[in-house]
Amino acid sequence: MYCKAGDNLKEDPDQKTAAKATFNADLVKLDFPVFQANPDLIYFDNASTTQKPASVIETIENYYRKNCANAGRASYLWSSQLEAALEDTRAAVAAFLSVPEKSDQVVFTGGATDSLNTVTMAWALANLQDGDEVLLCPKDHKSAVLPWYHCKELLAAMGKHIKIRHFDIHEVGDYDLKSIKSQVSDKTRVLAMAHVHHVYGLDMEVSEIREIVGTDVIISLDASQSVGHTKVDANALPVDFISFSGHKMFAAPGTGVLYAGDRVKGQLQPLRLGGKSKAVIENDSLKINSNSVCEILESGTQNIPGILSLKPAIEYINKIGLENIEAHVSKLTVDLWQKLMPLPNIEFAPGIGICACDKGWGIISFRFKGISSSDLGFALDEEKIFVRTGDHCVWNKAEAEPDFIRVSMHAYNSPDDVEQFVQVLADIVDS
Repeated sequence: MYCKAGDNLKEDPDQKTAAKATFNADLVKLDFPVFQANPDLIYFDNASTTQKPASVIETIENYYRKNCANAGRASYLWSSQLEAALEDTRAAVAAFLSVPEKSDQVVFTGGATDSLNTVTMAWALANLQDGDEVLLCPKDHKSAVLPWYHCKELLAAMGKHIKIRHFDIHEVGDYDLKSIKSQVSDKTRVLAMAHVHHVYGLDMEVSEIREIVGTDVIISLDASQSVGHTKVDANALPVDFISFSGHKMFAAPGTGVLYAGDRVKGQLQPLRLGGKSKAVIENDSLKINSNSVCEILESGTQNIPGILSLKPAIEYINKIGLENIEAHVSKLTVDLWQKLMPLPNIEFAPGIGICACDKGWGIISFRFKGISSSDLGFALDEEKIFVRTGDHCVWNKAEAEPDFIRVSMHAYNSPDDVEQFVQVLADIVDS
């Protein structure tokens, strides 16, 4: 297991401190079969996807081996049991977001990209009007940017013309609040933003941005890099939509969540209709017979094993403790930054390498003068160290930071991983 002090964190608050002190990433790693199969692997691409604990793999395997059926489509036991299991998972996600009483506002999607597109297709198309403006940052992940341009074109075909305004990243790596102030206007209807940036790895100051744009603006939050690393409280965050993927928090690929807040839940239109849809045709017109967000937005046979994997992933995170994960990953990030700084010719992207923060979110991006980051990535691969290189899913090459390596860490990464990584880097850049 992880550490004895972590087993009963909810029972004894004093044990939280003890758990932090005894947190052992090498013991956590034992719960992940991929590391047993690849004991020399240093996996530093967690912002792209995480590895899966045995409990998640077992859940997926059990579905295919023991009770593979469609959920809620028949009267036999397997079908009804799977439907109940999916709703148990929905309740677990709602509790994880601190909204246990609002599980019907939790929508299962195909991933964060699907969730972010659903915001534009199910809300924006039905609610944005001619002259409305959308604020976004072109240096965010393309999944948070491109759907709004797609929406703009669809609205234009309907005779509604909206304007997309850009705000910028501050030189240290969070959003430039002055830039947001200069772009917001009485025509601003929605703002799209990240919770933690996927390249710069900083908390992007949701509360401060809400104060700037005011209470009327709809905020769509991409929480892909924060869920599973820190508390994402849908009650405390002053946003209207929260999108994230399951595979970046130890669950299966092809699975995501969209949470729709109270203000927007009655403004959503179906994105697709089919099996399970609460819809009827009356007088040759379509009528939706549900006020439940999940019933309005979900239809057809979903990724049942993927959705089911969310619950054991959440249970695993809760057992380790989000506070423990956050503290561990933060310390690793700061330690890695401090060890990287002395390396010759290193250049940091915005983020902890520039702001010199005393807290990290698991992500550091950097490069070396005169060395291609792609070539360096191949060299690291030969040492079984996996990092991310390339454009980092920024939509416009002109907006992308040039040729940076991104290191992203999670609970199973250890101080020894950091030490070995820096030593390998030093050997490569010195050769």
